[in-house]
Amino acid sequence: MVDSPPMTAAEAQARRASVQKRLALVEEEIVRLRRELATLGVDQRLPGLYLTVEVAGSTALLPVEAVMEVVRLVAIEPLPAALPHVRGTMLYRGTPAVVVDLAALLGVRREPDLDAHLVICGGSRTVALLVDRVRDLVESPVLVEGAVSGEATNPWDGTGLMAGLCRTPEGIRPLLRASAILAVPEGA
Repeated sequence: MVDSPPMTAAEAQARRASVQKRLALVEEEIVRLRRELATLGVDQRLPGLYLTVEVAGSTALLPVEAVMEVVRLVAIEPLPAALPHVRGTMLYRGTPAVVVDLAALLGVRREPDLDAHLVICGGSRTVALLVDRVRDLVESPVLVEGAVSGEATNPWDGTGLMAGLCRTPEGIRPLLRASAILAVPEGA
């Protein structure tokens, strides 16, 4: 086996940006395909498992393939001059992870409870999503088109994180785009 020369910091950053761009394109295509499925008829099920997370009184689905692990809240080191939704950093199994507070993305400012969870997601770098709690797993939720009558307004609308809406046994849940959440700016 031939050893490749180590990458410089600039090469690593360029490669990371390239991977993030390709991931975003794939996620956009998945969103388009899910919307197309919704227009093809009723009871279109999305394959796979989805984690139900609760954030600021609202629930949403996150594709399990983006999730590495769910852990209890740990100490978070603040980052000076970080974006409002970036709580700071933590160490996950020896690797630094940026902690993104989903409640802040919804416009809710609060101190998380001690029983809050961190959903560890992998990508070009490790990101920990701060959620109030992880509720359950949903298998193959039904994709629905648009808002369903009788449903309250969706707090995830306008965040740019929503890929669509799914019907679960507990009701209509927004489906989050993992790539949008994981696209934390470099140096954030």
